[in-house]
Amino acid sequence: MIINFKHAYLALALAPVFPASAGAADLSGKHVMLVTCGPSNPWCKTFNERITGLLKETGVKITVLENDLDPIQVNQQMAQAVSQKPDLIMVEPADDKSLIAAVKKAKAAAVPVLYMDSPADEAIMDDIALQVVADNYALGKFAGENIVEGLKAQGRTEANVIAITGSAGTAMVSERQRGFMDAMAQEPAYKVVEVQANNWDPVESGRMAQQLFAKYASLGGIQGVRADADYMAIPILEAARQAGLKLGGKDGLIVSGSTCSPEGIAAIKAGDMIGTATADPWTQGEASAQAAIRFLSGEAVEKTVKVPEFRVTAANVDQYGEVCAK
Repeated sequence: MIINFKHAYLALALAPVFPASAGAADLSGKHVMLVTCGPSNPWCKTFNERITGLLKETGVKITVLENDLDPIQVNQQMAQAVSQKPDLIMVEPADDKSLIAAVKKAKAAAVPVLYMDSPADEAIMDDIALQVVADNYALGKFAGENIVEGLKAQGRTEANVIAITGSAGTAMVSERQRGFMDAMAQEPAYKVVEVQANNWDPVESGRMAQQLFAKYASLGGIQGVRADADYMAIPILEAARQAGLKLGGKDGLIVSGSTCSPEGIAAIKAGDMIGTATADPWTQGEASAQAAIRFLSGEAVEKTVKVPEFRVTAANVDQYGEVCAK
């Protein structure tokens, strides 16, 4: 199968992971079940479109089961998918621990599973066929570096920082937070005073930020915010405006996103957001689909495919703007 990377970033990120191989894949007769988050989540919408688009080009039959990142719903859909005996199940987890039994049932039924984004629990590493994950530690580290850099540029000798993250039940979120805390530890005067998780919900992210801005108004205020996704960061920016806070610049709130989006890129260019990172849905979808195609074609694929990620700031935003805008 020949992979043509249409963007320089995709070539940089994925060519080392999926070196080109001879011949084009024809997977007519193969059946894939995609258990994934639904289009109400903007990241998931693009992610799903990229996966299904690439798989359909090979002739594979693909059945999509969408959910609201509800662990109970995901497990019900996994049971439904296993009962169909597909050639491959691709699953986007809502909670890693809750999927252990479902993946083991798939293995017992001889149905291979491709686990996506969040690293699979150690208890099922022998049960999955493969996993395609973001470098989640790097994503968190980049957010910390963005915030520290922004606060230092303002000349701050101390600061209160908060983090609003995705679902607490996934390893991807804990890995991102670990990377973030390691980066923040390089500047101990900048203290992470609160970490709150929600179900990757932009509305809830804005509400949480609003409450935290009010809570810390008499305690030195909040000077920095990490959001686990750009689409969670944008409502946080709006909450800051409603609270009367400045954004960016010489003395405004320093906000870093991640899993870049068009809105995040625009906010960086406007000076409202200090930066973001990749793990954009287009590239993650590309990587997941390419891994599935190679697996179904009988080609050798690493058990764990880790997609390289990159830090995005005002200095290099144009380099990543195209792929983040998909």
